[in-house]
Amino acid sequence: IQLGCNPTELANHADDVVEWLPGQKPNIQQVEATQHLAFLRRPFSLAGRRDTEEGAELDIVYRVVGTGTQWLETLATGQAIDLIGPLGNVFALPEDKSIGLLVGGGVGLPPMFYLAEAMKAAHWTGCAFVGATTRDLLAFDWLDVAPDPAGTPAQSVRQFADHGMPAVITTDDGSVGLRGLITDGLAKYIASQSEAERSKTVIYTCGPEPMMKAVATIAKQNGIACQVCMEQAMACGMGTCQSCVVKMREASAPHGTTPNGTPWRYRLACTDGPVFDANDVIW
Repeated sequence: IQLGCNPTELANHADDVVEWLPGQKPNIQQVEATQHLAFLRRPFSLAGRRDTEEGAELDIVYRVVGTGTQWLETLATGQAIDLIGPLGNVFALPEDKSIGLLVGGGVGLPPMFYLAEAMKAAHWTGCAFVGATTRDLLAFDWLDVAPDPAGTPAQSVRQFADHGMPAVITTDDGSVGLRGLITDGLAKYIASQSEAERSKTVIYTCGPEPMMKAVATIAKQNGIACQVCMEQAMACGMGTCQSCVVKMREASAPHGTTPNGTPWRYRLACTDGPVFDANDVIW
């Protein structure tokens, strides 16, 4: 979804006219020009969705990093917000697979919560992998079960445990869980799988691009299917602005070729994605 991170009443003044007479300064009073506000909507992956008598409830998780998310932090219960969606595609659960490994780094974690719910409904099993620089940046609800410093899956994360899924938690500084990168925990888990289990496994990942690239490499090395949710900046969310391009392997009407001769074409994260087959991405 795309959220307008500014007061909805701004839309009521979109057609206001400011007279600018020769030799005079314009009398600009519009709030969008006099206050520090975010003009463009911000993209957010869904962390959950429920249908109620009053309508659909959507869960989002965000970190305050700039003007838009600072405004979101000021919202009170019942306050209106501009929203467009649903946008883009979804993670796929292939019929010939039944095990999902969910790898969420930083603010790439929310769509993993929603995916865990879908996996449970489809009778899939699996394990979640949660990574961050330090414990304070882990955006989930803790349960009483402490994460294992050795990287053994545990029911430590409520959002995953609610759907019967254990989690491996890693932090760069070792403040909680396994000390190291999220890919360390993933590689260790895959090493414990049998060949039969790997053949039934799909890796799903969302987070910083270097992390997803490393996850895709591990998946390819082990012959495991991998789907990536690309976190591109999206100005419009509907394919108009062409700002969220991703280089994809494609021989049909390519836009160019890589130095090793692989044909590629730009695809849009907002309409063609944000979920892509990891093998198709030109990292």
